[in-house]
Amino acid sequence: MAELKFLGYLADIAGTREKEVHLEKPTSLRDVLPSPFPEMNIIILINEKVGSLDSSIKNEDSVVLMPILSGG
Repeated sequence: MAELKFLGYLADIAGTREKEVHLEKPTSLRDVLPSPFPEMNIIILINEKVGSLDSSIKNEDSVVLMPILSGG
């Protein structure tokens, strides 16, 4: 199973902080996220490497989705 972790307000959109999904074949991350899901101002890490909503994920992948934080 692929493990998805949602941080910040993205957890509210997803309705959970963590989710496991069983994938029959490699699938676009976009296809396993709730719709609509923000496409801008988010950071996506797949197995600790930068990814995107169009990245392909498979079972055993670890995905972290977090909002971009700014301050000053």
